[in-house]
Formats: sequence, structure tokens, C-alpha cells
Amino acid sequence: MYAVAVTILFQDGKLGELKDFFENSGFPALEKLKGDMYSIAFFNPKDNVNLGIAFMKDKETAEKFAEIRNENLLQIKDILTSFPRVYEGELITGKTLQDSVVDNPLDSLFLAFAILDVKNVDEYMDVQKEIYLPKLEQDEGIISYGAFKSAENTLVLFEFWTSHDAKHSFDEKLNADENIYEKFMPLMEGFKDYYGEPYAIRQFTDFKAGNSIN
Repeated sequence: MYAVAVTILFQDGKLGELKDFFENSGFPALEKLKGDMYSIAFFNPKDNVNLGIAFMKDKETAEKFAEIRNENLLQIKDILTSFPRVYEGELITGKTLQDSVVDNPLDSLFLAFAILDVKNVDEYMDVQKEIYLPKLEQDEGIISYGAFKSAENTLVLFEFWTSHDAKHSFDEKLNADENIYEKFMPLMEGFKDYYGEPYAIRQFTDFKAGNSIN
């Protein structure tokens, strides 16, 4: 599976216009990719920040998606204040923990998303797979997770939760005895993190619990 994440800045008070655009024009434009495009969602994690994350079959689909995305951005350029920052890559790990079907979408969804500058991607992922993911997969609130390498030392991590409370509860349980997150700090040069619920989402395929998505 291939993932693409895009961040842009938009003008004050224009979130409603963004939502209307994606629902009425942006999503319909992606129908031509149906079958190779799996899902896409947009978030407003911080003031005037728009984060989009999409999942698809492969890089070839991502190139077609980029053409549609650029056409969409031209239509709303008057309400944007920055050029898009694009992060993309093949998933190197990921799993669906709860069913998510097109005809019966999830009632709630919360995204935890991070862009990491790491010293070594493989070393970071080895630690994550050893001490973090086993605990993550045992939690009832996690829907799905994944990671992809966007550049030589850039790693993108994402987690979809049933709610903000579920994510918060997991972090509290995870650090009850020791701060596991501190074990990752020596492996990083810096990071940006984003959290939030989607304001626009479209799912084109079903995701079944237990399936690996990398």
C-alpha cells in the first residue's frame, strides 16, 4: 500500500469552504481512481493547517492522484496561504485492527500523525516493532496504524483511533511504569506531530481487522 500526506495553510475562517469543496468537488474527482484509491481524509489539526492523508495501491496511482490534487488546489488557491508539503511512500509497516467498511463507516475517528527526522529509519522501526507496536495492537481503541519512509531520514507515522480519549488512555497505560516514548528520543533529530478528527472523509474500499496493510 502507498500513502500520501499533504499539509497546506489556509486563510482564517475558510475551513467551511474547504469542507464544502472536498465534499462536492474534490472527492467526486477521485472517482476515476476507484479500485486503486482506497481512502482519503482531511483534518484541521492546528489553526489554519489542513492535513490530508490518502491511501492507494501504488506509486503509479499516487502520480495520477497528484494530477487530480493539483487541479483541485488550483480551484481553491484563493483561500490557501502556502504551497503544499507532500510526504509519500510505500508503507513499511501497518495493520488494520478493526473492521471499516464502506457501507457502515466508523462513527468516530481520531488521527495521531507525526513526521520524524530520524538518524536511521531501520533502527527506529526496529525499536518501534520491539517495544511499541505489540502494546499498541493490544489496545481496544486502535483502528489501524502504519509508517512510511518519505525521504532518506524522514519517517511518517500514523495511527487511527476510535476517539481522542482512546489515544489519551493508551498513552497513560503505556507510560504507567516508564516513559516508553523517551526511548525513541535518542533516535530522532526532530519531529512535527498533528492530532485531530476528520472534517471530510471518503472511503472507497473495505478494511478488515487483522489484515496487514504494508
